[in-house]
Amino acid sequence: MKKIIWSLWFQSRDEAPQIVRKCLDSWEYQNPTWEFRCLDANSIERYISIKDYIDLDQQEITAASLSDIVRILLLHEYGGVWVDATLFCNQALDTWLPELMTAGFFAFSVPAQNRLLSSWFLASEPNNLIVTRWCAQAIRYWKNRTHSDDYFWFHHQFNELCETDETVHRNWIRVPKLGANKPHAIQFTIGMYRLQSETIDLVDWTTPVFKLTYRIDQEKYTSSCLLHYLLDRNYEKKVPEEPIEDKSEHGLPMIFAGLKVSTENLGDHIQIIAGEHLLTRHGVKPSFYIDRDTNLATSERVNKAKGQVAILMNGWFKRNSEEWPPHPKLTPLFLGFHIRLFQCPELISDASIDYYRQYQPIGCRDSYTETLLRSKGIETFLSNCLSLTLPRRLEELQYQKEIFVVSRDKQLLKFLPSDLGQYTYISHYSGSTNFEDNMVEAQELLQTYHRRARLIITTLLHCALPAIAMGIPVIVLYPPNNEFGHNSDKERFSTLAKMIRIYQLNEIENVDWNPKIIDISDIKLGILDRFYEITKTWPIVVKQPLGPIAQSSALPPPVPAGGNNMNKHIEQG
Repeated sequence: MKKIIWSLWFQSRDEAPQIVRKCLDSWEYQNPTWEFRCLDANSIERYISIKDYIDLDQQEITAASLSDIVRILLLHEYGGVWVDATLFCNQALDTWLPELMTAGFFAFSVPAQNRLLSSWFLASEPNNLIVTRWCAQAIRYWKNRTHSDDYFWFHHQFNELCETDETVHRNWIRVPKLGANKPHAIQFTIGMYRLQSETIDLVDWTTPVFKLTYRIDQEKYTSSCLLHYLLDRNYEKKVPEEPIEDKSEHGLPMIFAGLKVSTENLGDHIQIIAGEHLLTRHGVKPSFYIDRDTNLATSERVNKAKGQVAILMNGWFKRNSEEWPPHPKLTPLFLGFHIRLFQCPELISDASIDYYRQYQPIGCRDSYTETLLRSKGIETFLSNCLSLTLPRRLEELQYQKEIFVVSRDKQLLKFLPSDLGQYTYISHYSGSTNFEDNMVEAQELLQTYHRRARLIITTLLHCALPAIAMGIPVIVLYPPNNEFGHNSDKERFSTLAKMIRIYQLNEIENVDWNPKIIDISDIKLGILDRFYEITKTWPIVVKQPLGPIAQSSALPPPVPAGGNNMNKHIEQG
């Protein structure tokens, strides 16, 4: 079980009502070995690309509905536990949740006759089938829809999924059932404003969580009521980390430049696309581009800039020794940095080591680069490749049926088994050095894999990594090469080899032709966290909060379903 707890309060945790802050604090206090992340409208896009799925300018989506979309996308991408901001943690997760995760998923069941589960607490292991298919179902619901006329649309989509998908239904049957009534007891059955002296013995204090509401009647809320007794615990809010200080000797950057390349290898462009995707989610768009090999030291645009120019240094470096170290007005962010020393020895010259030292720690794409720079006394960390931050795709089995074989040339094809079945061969080498055209072609390739791939067989690093990030099963083989080339490949593949077995071509009989999806959610989160930590030093335009969010009146009130009287009170399911 991934020990991460997700929650959300759109206005931010610090701006939340006291009861919400108490609930959020309870999760940190009770679960000190778990990581707790409370998102807000400014931070959601750091972790999931909401705008890839919905258009808040065109669709009327309330905070409750948007919260449902956020939670299922987070669990689909990373796994972990989702808790509503008004859910109080009464028992540490480790004391009750593991025994309920036998199916890799848990939710409290049957809050009403027309709902199979509650969504205020959801727990999922990475790649769980129920969450994967529920997520796809929820996103399909909003496709070509401007609004919803169903308050419990999210729950009813789960119901529909269980009715139409036998695999999901069987998996849901396997989930141990714990009813939603006891978590609702303080709010509904017993009465949270009643005197604690009259009600404390009516509460089942073994109940792991209590679902509350942020709508508090201040006239009824007294120090002697049951709700006050529940909340009046010594829960200490986690002290936020101090913001990191800028270590640049050149001052802070004022504008942003992007890297470009003049190569035919679309893997270079895929790395640039991944970096730009990160920057876009942070509200940054490059003002101009600098060629990695011919412009880093002598760019006229940089030379004429009035202040510092920020640039993301990710990917493969580099061919032209005369263009390294970069221009002194460039303020780099080293993340996903890879050194090809035999092609550019200047990358570890004395001047280069001094340059790295100004901007250390250096985020290295692979363990080879990390070890090389550390041997020169440079502070480093293993960031992995930024292509691993590409969003995980939604499951669409009716379209994701094809096998793609991807390599530089067709030598790989003669090693494939005869019973593999029909496949499509793709080369990542375009035959052109036009940057703009290659960026378009690389983006189209990623979309092709995203929409159509059932399996990818490849000898290319920057086919394997983005495919793994998107949740596509992958088989990786070392490319055919001489001894020197193979050693170089092992350097480039050094970190990938920690995630997945990489086969030699003479090991083809040992290949598992039905590989599983690889869970890299921890790696993905680590890259994102490093990126946002480092960019705190940049005085860039802060991205506007996610929105607009429709008023709650855009959804009809919940209709009582019978069986209990919760529906008329519930804010979110």
